[in-house]
Amino acid sequence: MSRLRWMNVPIPPQHLVGLLLGTYLHVKLSQRLFSLSWIGMVLGWPLIAAGIWISVRAAVEAGNMTIESPTKLLATGPYSRSRNPMYVGWTMLYLGIALAANSVWIIAFLPAVIVFTHLVDIRREERKLKAEFGDQYLEYQDRVRRYL
Repeated sequence: MSRLRWMNVPIPPQHLVGLLLGTYLHVKLSQRLFSLSWIGMVLGWPLIAAGIWISVRAAVEAGNMTIESPTKLLATGPYSRSRNPMYVGWTMLYLGIALAANSVWIIAFLPAVIVFTHLVDIRREERKLKAEFGDQYLEYQDRVRRYL
């Protein structure tokens, strides 16, 4: 197994913005998801752990290659199950934080985060990978789902 390269664990800005805006509103205008906060903890912490695990595994799979400008198509490890395992991991982490924080506001921003990620980041990355890897990427795209 390759070593983790921290530069390959980018924090998607839209996830960070959603978390920060949601947290701000949660502090100012608290709206709880559950009347019993332990429910959010029980649901949220496994998602947090899974999100971290998936994102780190994806970064480890990239090895020494910089994911921003790949020199090869990643199709093993988490990339054999999802073309975007880091985004899946970050979204699981985001949802887990929202549940553990018991915050309606953080959850409220999640759809916008997901739509932005899909329409802007993922589509841009797919165009770049098609241009870079051609038929190899198209075959990979047919074989592996975009998310889960």
